[in-house]
Amino acid sequence: MKTINLWTQAEVDAFVGTEIKGNLTIEGPDIDNLEPLSTLISVSGDLFIQYNDLFTNLDGLRNLTSVGGYLWIENNPTLTNLDGLSNITSVNGNLWIENNDSLTNIEGLSKITSVGGELRIENNPSLTNLNGLRKLTSVGENLSIYRNAALTNIEGLSNLTSVNGNLWIENNDSLPNINGLSNLTSVNGELFIQYHVTHTSIDSLSN
Repeated sequence: MKTINLWTQAEVDAFVGTEIKGNLTIEGPDIDNLEPLSTLISVSGDLFIQYNDLFTNLDGLRNLTSVGGYLWIENNPTLTNLDGLSNITSVNGNLWIENNDSLTNIEGLSKITSVGGELRIENNPSLTNLNGLRKLTSVGENLSIYRNAALTNIEGLSNLTSVNGNLWIENNDSLPNINGLSNLTSVNGELFIQYHVTHTSIDSLSN
């Protein structure tokens, strides 16, 4: 298994290939265009997209269909959407979406049906909903939805039936209810729903 690190825009521009049999890291303060990666179809290992200060979208990854390991999208302050990931149907490892200040939606994840590992959606202050997870039915480990200040609903989780670990929904200041959990039937660990000042009921957990 090999690792490819793209630290600069010049390295992104020089990329050639359709698959990476290993890990891919995209991390660089001058990277502003992922279009040269449009030939990429699969990453067999982990994909890290992190600490990029300039690009607003992931459209250059639009032909990527599979990630064999972890998918981490974190600390990208100008990233507004994940539409470039719209052809990915599953993530075998962890899926982390953290600390993306300008991220307003995750519609680009709308084909994902399962996450094999842990799903974290944390500290994305502009994210208003989870509608991009509408096809998600299961999470193999923990599910954490934490400190997303603008989040007003989680109805995108309406097809989620099982979490094979802990479920934590905490400190989402604008979240008035948890209606998106109406089809959840099992949590194989701890269940925390706390620090939401506007919550009035947990009727959605009736199943």
